[in-house]
Amino acid sequence: MRALLSLLLLAGCLPQTPVNGEELPTVTVELGGEDLYLDFDLGVVDGSGDWDLRLDGWNLFLNGGESGPGKAGGIDMELLDLDLRFEEMRRRNQLVWFFFFDSYACALSRWWWYALDNTHTLFSNYHPYVVRRPDADYMVQVLDYYRVVDGVALSGFPEFRWARIPEDPAEDLVLHVDQVDATAGGLGAAADPSTDRWTYLRFGEGVVDLTDAEALDSPDWDLGFKRFNIKGNSGPSGPAGIVTADADPDRGEQPADVLDFTPANQEPYFVERAEAWRDDPTASFQEDDVLPVLQRWFTGTPGQGDVALSATRWFLTTDRTAEPLIKLRVIELEGEDPTGPDRLVLEYSFVP
Repeated sequence: MRALLSLLLLAGCLPQTPVNGEELPTVTVELGGEDLYLDFDLGVVDGSGDWDLRLDGWNLFLNGGESGPGKAGGIDMELLDLDLRFEEMRRRNQLVWFFFFDSYACALSRWWWYALDNTHTLFSNYHPYVVRRPDADYMVQVLDYYRVVDGVALSGFPEFRWARIPEDPAEDLVLHVDQVDATAGGLGAAADPSTDRWTYLRFGEGVVDLTDAEALDSPDWDLGFKRFNIKGNSGPSGPAGIVTADADPDRGEQPADVLDFTPANQEPYFVERAEAWRDDPTASFQEDDVLPVLQRWFTGTPGQGDVALSATRWFLTTDRTAEPLIKLRVIELEGEDPTGPDRLVLEYSFVP
């Protein structure tokens, strides 16, 4: 039961079924300082026991997937319904919803734009990403996320262009195009190794047959794919020490540009950036890390004076038991130190 809510939460009351279209009562909780863990039933907890959500720097992690032993998952509402507002979500049967889990990620994980044509479609930004292995640099450009089967576009099939960047200026740049089946872990998939696994690839060899457990100790893969997520073999993902970078992070493409991008008209750009990289191989590389489902809840870059709430961003989640449906958003934010905000306030409701 939730009898302790009134004692432990800053504000709010027990959720009740709305009547005559009334809004659901919400709970507000402040996180910051030493208060970094949240139990959706009890409020702020010390983290030594059960928890549902954790604030770590500027990340909000759920207790599930790669972030914890629980079953908490979530989804950005922009992936479900662009027009439905937080206040309008009053029943779990208002829409078809599905959850993702916090997942490993690398620089390539930012390859996509969403819903630019008012459909639930992912579009590539066609950025040139560099994957640095100990023996060579490779450039990768995501081209598509769909495979047409019997006239139907199926998601979960990332297609990408890649090339090893030759050190010798006289050596030709050889372009390759691969597509992998990354449909495991799709709609409603449980966080189970047999159904929710990654697809692993090594440049020049193709897909490598590894389980997720084997991949954690294997240097024989470069990139992993699961739905729209991409991870690299480093950090918590694997032992190969592969780092990744965006070779043109300041490209500044706008939605109209992205809608006009095609694999054909972006190939010259790919070649130009690969040649420029050979002459000046400098970028901000990163190891693999865990990418939370609850991302992009703020805009700007911490420490540069431009941090602000992403006002319309909200999420559906569960707790660590995967039972209640919860709608959640950040409604207040203070501080912009790169190590994390001074204070934020979450608002959430249990959706009947």
